[in-house]
Amino acid sequence: MLQSNAIPAARAPRAQPMPRTIAPMLALLASHLPDDQENWAFEHKWDGVRALCFWDGSTLSLHSRNQLDITSNYPELRELGAALGKKRVILDGEIIAPDLVTGLPDFSRLSHRMHVAAPTDRLRERVPICYMLFDVLYRNGRSTMQLPYERRRELLEELTLRGPCWSVTSSVVGEGEAMLAAARNARMEGIVAKRLDSLYEPGRRSPAWKKLKVIFGQEFVIGGWAPEAGGRDGRIGSLLVGYYDCPARGRKAAFRYAGTLGSGYSDSTHAQLVPLLEKLARADSPFADKVPSKAGMRFVKPVLVAETQYRRWPATGTLQQASFKGLRDDKKAREVVKETEPCRA
Repeated sequence: MLQSNAIPAARAPRAQPMPRTIAPMLALLASHLPDDQENWAFEHKWDGVRALCFWDGSTLSLHSRNQLDITSNYPELRELGAALGKKRVILDGEIIAPDLVTGLPDFSRLSHRMHVAAPTDRLRERVPICYMLFDVLYRNGRSTMQLPYERRRELLEELTLRGPCWSVTSSVVGEGEAMLAAARNARMEGIVAKRLDSLYEPGRRSPAWKKLKVIFGQEFVIGGWAPEAGGRDGRIGSLLVGYYDCPARGRKAAFRYAGTLGSGYSDSTHAQLVPLLEKLARADSPFADKVPSKAGMRFVKPVLVAETQYRRWPATGTLQQASFKGLRDDKKAREVVKETEPCRA
């Protein structure tokens, strides 16, 4: 019997199952642009909420930064599945609520949608959203997270995703100064720099991604509040906020006082927040630091996370000209640290 010398055909690589959840990669706060800008891509920093999109060819689901299913909060994004067709993908991006006049992202507007699991048509019309896509983590049976950013970006653009409420965010290589100037002129929150050779590191705050802010802000945990001057019931004068420090080995993280949020409260904010604060009331201060006394001051269990904006935060002082922008439910209170001093593993 003759033996064949034919070379057997190469087997196609076995498909990898699609992950059910992925913790998103995070950026480190930076004070200046990278020196080697030619090795970095620059994107806008969107003032919204992180969302990962899972599409298996028939069903679309959206997950928040802390793995919550938020699909029902944004029903208009279900049409994104039809745009993807039979391509099985996982996408990373940010959901924003553009201001109807300026078109700029407005977190305060988005807060009216974040906590509503089944928004009415009226609410969807009043607060339209847009999903700004910037990464692809899985495509057609293969994880792309071990590919460099530059290649993942090519794969994302090949999907040609442009729809009524989703878009691929722009990415510019080597033009950090121009991008930062554009963000400043447009009064956007800032930019994100990403190394062209960076892999996607799930759940890690990586130096391969750097965020540079034009308008300062971060999340804080609410530890107390003071009523509006004049003693009007059901209205907030200021919120007392803090963050958890980076503990030394063998010591629990302490809840540090950061200052007060004295503005940013609409009628709907008062109506939403006051009942929550009253349910969380406690007799003593949750802060590890001494808190300046305020008339009518009340303390609460530190579990509510607030998005804020501020003018300055001196290294040895408290927040200055700080305002409330909305509650976040995509981050646990214990994860809130001072961004200028990130905890490292």
